[in-house]
Amino acid sequence: MAMSRTAETAKAKAEDVLSELEMRQRIDDLKDEIASLSKTLSALGGQKVDDYRDTVEKLASDAMAASLRAFDTARTEAVSLEEGFERQVREHPLRAIGIAAGVGFLFALMTRR
Repeated sequence: MAMSRTAETAKAKAEDVLSELEMRQRIDDLKDEIASLSKTLSALGGQKVDDYRDTVEKLASDAMAASLRAFDTARTEAVSLEEGFERQVREHPLRAIGIAAGVGFLFALMTRR
């Protein structure tokens, strides 16, 4: 009986050692998997950052182009209006003087109060 108890104790210790080795192996495997996942997530994160940067740069470029087109359109319209005013003043100088005097009079009335 003593022998069987010693054998059982030895068997239990051997199982504990095996189970401890298995646990260490599993922990090492999990560490490797976590490291691999971490690298994969870093690569995906870097790719997302690059994608977002490209998108923002494209939007900024499109906004710049749209604002330049709007500026050119506004400048063209301003030049066209100026030429139209000059033409009207040359064709009807007395009317232009009357309008200017009327606007000046209204402005004086509004600022006097």
